[in-house]
Amino acid sequence: MSTPTIPMSAADRAAHEAASFVRVSPEISRAVARYEVAALRVEELAGLDARHMTGAQFDSLALAQDTMAESRQVLEQAGLLHLVDAGSAVTR
Repeated sequence: MSTPTIPMSAADRAAHEAASFVRVSPEISRAVARYEVAALRVEELAGLDARHMTGAQFDSLALAQDTMAESRQVLEQAGLLHLVDAGSAVTR
C-alpha cells in the first residue's frame, strides 16, 4: 500500500526551490574549510600578547594568515567569495 501524496501549494514549492543549495567542487569545499580553520587560529593567536609569543606561535600566525589569503584567492576566482565573507565563515 502506497502513501498518498499531498500536492504542494505554490508557496511551498517556491520555498522549497529557494531553500535548495548549490553544490560546490571539492576544491571549493576544501578552500572554505581551510579558511575557517585558519581564521580560528588567527583569532586564537591574535589575542595573545606579542611580547610573550614563541617563535612557533608567530610562525603559526603567519601560516594561518597565508592560508586565509590563499583560500580567499581560490574562492574569489570561482566567484564564491561570499562563502567566507560577512561573518559566515567562522561559527560557534
